[in-house]
Amino acid sequence: MKRVAAELALTVRDARVRWIGAMLVLLLALTGFGAWREAQLYAAQAAQITAAERERWLGQDAKNPHSADHFGLWVFRPSAPLAVLDPGTEPYTGRMVRVEAHVFNDAVYRAVQDAGPLARTGLGTIADIVQLVVPLVAILLGFSAFAADRERGTLRLALGNGAPPGRLFAARFAALLLVLILVVGCPLLAIGGLVMAGQDGDDWQVPARLLSWIAVQIAYASVFLLLAMLVSLVARTARAALAAALVAWVLLCVAAPRLATASVDAFAPALSYREVRARIDAGFRAHKTAEAGDERAREVLARYGVDSASELPVDLDGLMMFENESHNFTVYDRELGAFFESLAGQERAFAWAGLLSPQVALQALSQTLAGTDFAQHAHFVWSAEAYRRRISERMNGEIRDRPQHGRGRLIAGSELWQQIPPFVHAPLPFTQSLADARVPALVLALWLALLAGLSLPMIRRLKP
Repeated sequence: MKRVAAELALTVRDARVRWIGAMLVLLLALTGFGAWREAQLYAAQAAQITAAERERWLGQDAKNPHSADHFGLWVFRPSAPLAVLDPGTEPYTGRMVRVEAHVFNDAVYRAVQDAGPLARTGLGTIADIVQLVVPLVAILLGFSAFAADRERGTLRLALGNGAPPGRLFAARFAALLLVLILVVGCPLLAIGGLVMAGQDGDDWQVPARLLSWIAVQIAYASVFLLLAMLVSLVARTARAALAAALVAWVLLCVAAPRLATASVDAFAPALSYREVRARIDAGFRAHKTAEAGDERAREVLARYGVDSASELPVDLDGLMMFENESHNFTVYDRELGAFFESLAGQERAFAWAGLLSPQVALQALSQTLAGTDFAQHAHFVWSAEAYRRRISERMNGEIRDRPQHGRGRLIAGSELWQQIPPFVHAPLPFTQSLADARVPALVLALWLALLAGLSLPMIRRLKP
């Protein structure tokens, strides 16, 4: 501990380290505060429009229940509290869905459409800074750990005084890691605390998500700190160590993620959305023909043992609409279910692509722990669809169970509209996120283990 404290004191006295740390803290603070303000505005807008939609639904005129089903309403996806730290897929997937009769609508209102110039620079979020800038900070802290001493001749003195190379490496690594925790972990924890203070995130289990999210960011920074120190062990000069570490940063943080994306697209392509929608339309058309409708009407009459619709204990049109919707639900489940599964398969493949770069592993892991991954989006889409189906079943069931038998169309009013509860979306539990995070967590741990394993023989062969 004394050696770690001594190394930490030397590191903190370095003006270069203080300037780097101060600039990183300032960058994280400004970006985090901007993201927090945007999250507050969106939450307020979503609550306001949700209340207006509920009022519009309850205030609609008396009409046929099926017409009310077509009247429809908008439902909103609540943003994950930790989207302030890592928005993940949220800016690129829709935030609201219109629920109405017959139609499984796409989610719309993508935040990226309103993004400002900073977001288009690639450093518009906390996650961008951690994934791109923090590795540079770790490299700037670690590249001179041994190369500079070797260049000055002080490494010979340290080893000549009997300092074991392993303890010397461990002490310097621990000191630099403490600096990283101070300039990275503490600002992230402060921003997360601001998020918890300003939002009701009980369903999201924010404290557990936040602590685990920060832990993986520190682990990711440790990968590049280890990498820089490994280069410093063998480089003859500090300049050579810095150049080699920067080349590694370009390969791992710029080139490899693009290669990973291209590889996933090539080897695990998603289904064509246009073809999926075409198959859905084809499945609907085969069921909507006049001949098919007549055949189903005859089957209903035979099922109840009557000769005409006026003898049925239920409304034939309502029953037919109910059964048509059930058929549509099956088509949607089959076709869109396969489409979403193909996208989820890409996400799983991308997690394994983290073997090409720790940044890829971190990206998958960070989104999952923050609750902004594709799985959360798919969960919202299917939750909205389940809500739409409950409305359709209730409206069509009202028609089916109240046959008019020549008295005209059934007209319903506010009493029926009030039976539809507001849409409430519950996110996937944190335990599910932990299960989904197993592969990228394993890959990130493999990167740490690989670099730690490479360091052992280099430390033993350390020369001044």
